[in-house]
Order: sequence, then structure tokens, then C-alpha cells
Amino acid sequence: MAITATSTVAMVREKFPQAVVETVNFRGEETIVLLPEHLVTVCGYLLKNQQYTFLSSVTAVDWLEREPRYDVVYHLLSIPNQSELRLKVRVGHPGEEHPSVPTVSGIWPGANWHEREVYDLFGIIFTGHPDLRRILMPIDWTTHPLRKDYPLTGFDLPEPHWGGQVPYDTDPGGSQTVRTP
Repeated sequence: MAITATSTVAMVREKFPQAVVETVNFRGEETIVLLPEHLVTVCGYLLKNQQYTFLSSVTAVDWLEREPRYDVVYHLLSIPNQSELRLKVRVGHPGEEHPSVPTVSGIWPGANWHEREVYDLFGIIFTGHPDLRRILMPIDWTTHPLRKDYPLTGFDLPEPHWGGQVPYDTDPGGSQTVRTP
């Protein structure tokens, strides 16, 4: 029997019923929403048994008014079966500054950079990641620009400013924008 996204959803539901929050089929695209603690186990199964050998992207979505606040989204491709699958993990409860999800870089090494980007732009921690540090923003930047609560106009910098670097530890508004190395 050929492996398709639909058959994969059925297999994951059967094999990991405790891991699946919900499944969604929208316009022929299959999505499985998982509990974070089962992510690595399910991903290992998808690689080994269902031939989802390519992780094309990891990203996040900030749903500011929803709890949990963030969706971490994984786009998988089974090249041998020409099948695409989306996984989602919901994280981020009220008061949690840096929600966490386990890394999948041990399953798909290419996840390393994707997870670093999500960490940098959303502040989501990938536990067990081998090198979790900023990849796009300056190393001393303390905020995460793709969060919905990030200021739309950015931060006011004193003149002259050098390449976006703030030459002080605290901005005039009182909240820290950059760390002192």
C-alpha cells in the first residue's frame, strides 16, 4: 500500500492516540496537532516507518489572544512517496516568557537552523538543541521581532545610532532593549 498523508494520519492516530490533539484536512492538506512531549517519538516514527525523510521547514505562528499562544509548525516531505504532511505543536501559556518544545535536530539535522530562527524571532526554546543561539538578530538583542506584542514601529534609538546597536542598556521608555555584553 502506498504511503499518503491521509494514511499517515490514520497510522499516527492508531499508533500514538495519546499524542494526537487533533487532525485537520483542509483543501487536501493534512495536519496533525501533537502534544509537545510526544513530538520526538512521533517524528522518529515518521522518518523510520513512513519515509518522511525531508523536513522542509520549521516555523511558528503567534496567536496573541489564544492559549496556548504559539503553534510550532513542521512541514515534512516523503520524497519516495511524494507525500506532504504538516505537524503542529501548541506551546506558550500565560506568563511563560520562553515556551519550550523538544528539538528534532537529532532526527532531521536540517532542523538545526530552522529551530534557531524560530528561537531568534519568536523566543521559543528548543530543549536539547545542540547550538541554540541567535541566527538573524544581533547577539545582544533581547526581544523577539515576530511576536505579535513586538512594537510595530520598532524602538526609538538615540542619534547617532550605529547599525541598530543601542549604545545604552535601557531605552528611554524604561524597558530594556539590548543587553550589555
